[in-house]
Amino acid sequence: MKPTHIFLIFLMMMQAFSNVSAQQAITLQEAISIGMENNYGIRIEKSNVEIAKKQNNWQYAGAYPSLNLDVGFNNSFNERIDTYNETALIQPSLRMNWVLFNGFAVRINKSKFGLLENLSEGNSVLVIENTIQAIILGYYKIVLEKERLQVMKEVMDLSKDRYDYIENRKNIGAGTTYELLQAKNAWLTDKSNYLNQQMIYRTSMRELGYLLGKKDVTEFAPVDTLAPVLNDYVLGDLKNKMESNNRTLKNQYINLALLEKNIKMEKSSRYPALSFSGGGNYNFYPEGMNDNYDNLQTLNKKLSFYANFALSMNIYNGNRVHTNIKIAEIEKEIGDIRLEDMKHQLNNRLLDMYDLFEVRKELAVVAHENLETAKLNLEISTEKYKNGTINSFNFRDVQRGYLQTALYELSAVYQLIASHVDLIRLTGGIITEYDNNLQ
Repeated sequence: MKPTHIFLIFLMMMQAFSNVSAQQAITLQEAISIGMENNYGIRIEKSNVEIAKKQNNWQYAGAYPSLNLDVGFNNSFNERIDTYNETALIQPSLRMNWVLFNGFAVRINKSKFGLLENLSEGNSVLVIENTIQAIILGYYKIVLEKERLQVMKEVMDLSKDRYDYIENRKNIGAGTTYELLQAKNAWLTDKSNYLNQQMIYRTSMRELGYLLGKKDVTEFAPVDTLAPVLNDYVLGDLKNKMESNNRTLKNQYINLALLEKNIKMEKSSRYPALSFSGGGNYNFYPEGMNDNYDNLQTLNKKLSFYANFALSMNIYNGNRVHTNIKIAEIEKEIGDIRLEDMKHQLNNRLLDMYDLFEVRKELAVVAHENLETAKLNLEISTEKYKNGTINSFNFRDVQRGYLQTALYELSAVYQLIASHVDLIRLTGGIITEYDNNLQ
């Protein structure tokens, strides 16, 4: 072997070693745990939930009074033909305003803030469910692309062996140039497919890194394998779980409760409002800034208080209150229609997902049996080709058939896993199924 060849092999071994050392071995459960901690969307939703919790209090609802401290410094200058007069007043004051009753609006607001907090938490759960689903599919996508890469490498190595075999035959006068060119073309085609698959494999790892919020790790080594899910589901049980646990439906029920609160809020405008205002003023006239300081002694350094109640009630404002109530009621009706529409869509989707899962389950079994047959056919064809029973064209057809069958079997298993995750996600069980930390 030439020294240059030895050097190239050494470089390839070092590169392979560096790639392995840079990879992070990770299980599906570990990937989900990392994603729950670092995923950008989940972190944003956690902040939104925190905001909703801070707003859910009686102060935001308007139950507490407002207290203000004001300090006024008022000057006046009067200049006439023969006189000049300056007056200065420093007047601190403390004011309190308190709405004692406004048609139960405070209680309604507090209830709405509680519902908004629940809705924010529901949206957060929805994002978590979507993220878990994306992580599962992203994780198994890496496994899928890695398996595809191995299959393509196997076919590429087989093509290279065939090319070397024909080249040796040609060197001893037993092969033809045409046959050698065909073998070389097949080998280069398989090598191109292998290189393209390497790029797809690296892209899938970057996509998972993004879902996990990991900037420092560019390569993952999944521990879990690509195995078919052959669960037997009962459609009736799936429907019951979807109606009880589907997060999208739960959020819509909260939206309906908010629309009902809006109706009550508009109706509260028909009630009178009672408010209280109180406070105190202190007058201080500085001696050096008032020309008629002696005359202001009766008003200087005086403290005054006041406490007032006000009762107001809307008698007529162009029938606006009645119109707002009717609008709120119509919006509630629209919400009911949306809920009915959502249930119908989810029910249809569940039926589609159930049928698709059952079909893909059978396809995965058929694909596995087909792959076993293709493997056996490839082994037999390899021996026949070496023995000269079949020509290179027939052997190439067998190679292609094996490649397509192997890739189809991998895709069938991946699609079956995706259908299983869709069913679990649709019936509201993806968190309890895959994330032990959130149970």
